[in-house]
Amino acid sequence: MRIGLTFDLQMNAADDRQLEFDPPETLDVLEAALCRLGHAVTRLGGAHDVLKAPWRLEHVDLVFNLAEGGHGRCREAWVPMLLEHWGVPFVGSGSVSQALALDKAMSKRLVAVSGALTPAWVAVTAGEPVSLARAGELGFPLIVKPRYEGSGAGIDAGAVVRDAEALRARIEALERRFGPESIAERFIPFGELTVFLIGNAPPLALPPIQRPLDPATRLASHLAGDACHWITPVDLTAALEAEAARVAVTAFTALRCHDMARVDLRVDEQGRVYFLEINPLPSFDPDGSLGLLAEYLGTTYDALIGQILAAAATRLGLSAAHGPIAWQLR
Repeated sequence: MRIGLTFDLQMNAADDRQLEFDPPETLDVLEAALCRLGHAVTRLGGAHDVLKAPWRLEHVDLVFNLAEGGHGRCREAWVPMLLEHWGVPFVGSGSVSQALALDKAMSKRLVAVSGALTPAWVAVTAGEPVSLARAGELGFPLIVKPRYEGSGAGIDAGAVVRDAEALRARIEALERRFGPESIAERFIPFGELTVFLIGNAPPLALPPIQRPLDPATRLASHLAGDACHWITPVDLTAALEAEAARVAVTAFTALRCHDMARVDLRVDEQGRVYFLEINPLPSFDPDGSLGLLAEYLGTTYDALIGQILAAAATRLGLSAAHGPIAWQLR
C-alpha cells in the first residue's frame, strides 16, 4: 500500500509544547519498518501541512496517524477530524476518541462508569477556592497533573503534594506552565503498569509492563533517579495480569478507540488495579514499550507495526497487502 505518515516533529525536547511530538529518529524507524513490510511511505506532516496541500492525500491509500497537534484541549483531534471530513481512511482512533482521551477528567468518568476503578479525583481550576477545597477533602497525598496533557508532562518530583499549602502552590505552578485546569487525585504509591493494546472489538492486550519507580518519589523511573535504585514492587501474577488487561480493554472500549492505544495503570498493595489514563497515540520509539514487548514476545518491532496496520485494514475493510485502494477526497 501507499501509506501517508501524519506527525508533528519534535525539534526541541525542552519545549513543553513539543513534549509529545515524535523525534526524527522515531519517524525514521517507523518509516523503515513500514517499508520493510512492503509499503511505500509518504511523509505528510501535521494538520497545518495537510491543510496547505490536501491533494497529497490522493496519492496515498491509507494514513498512519501520529500527529499530536499544536495546542488546545482538542489538539490530538485535529488530523483525525480533517481525515474524517475528507473521507480519508486512517490508522488510529477518531477525533472524538482523541479529544476525550486527552481530557483526563472526561476519560476517567467514562472508564469509571464502564466498570473500572480510578483513584478518587477532582478537576481543579486555579483561582477557584471551591474546587481547591474539594481536592483537599480527598485526603493526602495527592498527585496533581495538567488536565489536558500526556507523556508525563507536568509530572516531576513536586507533583505529589502532602498538604493544602503544597496543593495550592502546585496548582499555581501548573497554571503558569499549562493553563488553569488540573486534576488532583489520590496518589497510589505502590506500583505502576502500562498495557499496550492492538486490534479492535475487542483489542488484544499485550502483557503489562511494570514501570520502575524512583523509591523516593514513587513516581515512574523516567522522571528521576539513578537506574540502580529503581524499584519494581509489583508481583505480576497471572491474576493481576488478567485484571490489568481487563481494565485496559475497558478503557479502550469506553472511549471507542481504534487499532492501538497505551493504558497507564496504578496498583495498590492489595493488588487492586486503577485506571490512570489512556493514550490512543502511543509512542513508537523502538526503545520504548513497543520494542520491549517485541523482545519479550519473541517477535519484532516490524511485526507489531504490521499487526496494527492489519487491524486498521480489517476495521476499514481494506487489504493490508494490496493496493491501490479506490477513494477520493470528499
